[in-house]
Amino acid sequence: MTKKQIYTIKQGEDLAKDYCSIQERSHQEVFAKLKDWGLDSEQADQVITILISKNYLNEQRYAKMFAISKFHQNKWGKIKIKYSLKQKDISEKCISIGLGEIDTKEYFEVCFGLADKKYKTLKGENYLTKRRKTISYLSSKGFEYELINEVLDKLNNNKC
Repeated sequence: MTKKQIYTIKQGEDLAKDYCSIQERSHQEVFAKLKDWGLDSEQADQVITILISKNYLNEQRYAKMFAISKFHQNKWGKIKIKYSLKQKDISEKCISIGLGEIDTKEYFEVCFGLADKKYKTLKGENYLTKRRKTISYLSSKGFEYELINEVLDKLNNNKC
């Protein structure tokens, strides 16, 4: 099955509106989709401009949605979320606004819960090995080293 070729900006705009109505999209995602549909770069840029002016595309709104959903659904930390948004060419300002949507208390609690769960899987390991493996795990989830240490100190104080 071949993809439908689009030759007019209006056709691209109509399809892109539908595409953006399904879920929040980054400018990069929409640009790539427009190119897939057969628009050249200049036409795709024009469609992007139209979508922004009609509020179908909003980088700040996208960053907020992305940060909240990756935190709640995937339990990602802010470092991983920030890195992913940078890869999507989201501005530093919008990334900061998106990360600001994450509640600090809830962020700590999620990190603590992940640490506690990881600790429980490391039965029979000595303290330093448990700590090292838990730090590695939480770092891979994108949590900050300072927060990880704070969480592990609290976790160990609760175990004593």
